[in-house]
Amino acid sequence: MKKITLLGAIFAMATMTANAQTVTKALDNDGNATFNWADATEFVPIITGEAESAEMEGKIKDDFRPDDITKHLYVWSGTYTAGDGSGINSFGQVEDHTAFVVGNVGWSGFGIIDDNAHNLSFIDDSYILHFAIKGNPATSHAIGLGSVKFAIGDAPFVDNNTTVKNFGTWKNDGEWYYVDVPFSMIKKLGDVWPLSKGGPTAYKGDNFFFVLSGGVAGTELHLDNIFLYKSKSLTTGINNLNSTDNSKVEAIYDLQGRELKDCPKHGVYIIKTANSVKKVSVK
Repeated sequence: MKKITLLGAIFAMATMTANAQTVTKALDNDGNATFNWADATEFVPIITGEAESAEMEGKIKDDFRPDDITKHLYVWSGTYTAGDGSGINSFGQVEDHTAFVVGNVGWSGFGIIDDNAHNLSFIDDSYILHFAIKGNPATSHAIGLGSVKFAIGDAPFVDNNTTVKNFGTWKNDGEWYYVDVPFSMIKKLGDVWPLSKGGPTAYKGDNFFFVLSGGVAGTELHLDNIFLYKSKSLTTGINNLNSTDNSKVEAIYDLQGRELKDCPKHGVYIIKTANSVKKVSVK
């Protein structure tokens, strides 16, 4: 019989918890949104509905919502056609959502771009990229922020002969699912705001947000309420880790003893300070 140590069990549970919390059911059994508005602030809206925009009012840090003046949503080379975006959205509102159908060009994609430069240096590890998705996860989509991308769905997503790292999937039940990806995970994929595009302090001339859906004609894409937000609880967790026992954190390790460069969002970790070494659960 295979032996499972207590340490190994704790590590496995922490890993499962982190994965489970990337994709969550959007609406409860009563049709109410499960998103915690009280934990969110300093929004960067990308595509949002009227009700959700009203929730963000007075707490917007930057804005990429298309206005067809300087901020645009471009469908690349006619690779999508319009889908059915009517019905109940991911916050339980009767509002349209973003819906596209892959055409017969052999590939597909759309992007959000602003003609003006943006200082995005405020987007740190306390930020989370949020969007909702529904439909059939058998065909994965690639979600991009700046110059990096990750996949969401059941199958691997291959772009230019490169398999894109998958961050989770959802159920094929016709319901909305929230996807909340910490920026600390996204930045590990590569240089999000490259200097060739102005860097983090003057990002311009490339997509801020983009989606790829492959080249299978008829594939449907259903997205809703795309935005970045600062998580108050995640900010508190980072601050707490950096002030444990009023001592500076010297190192953070996972339960396998590997040193981590960044503060993680969820899990159990070993924190080493000048005065102590302790196990900390980040929820």
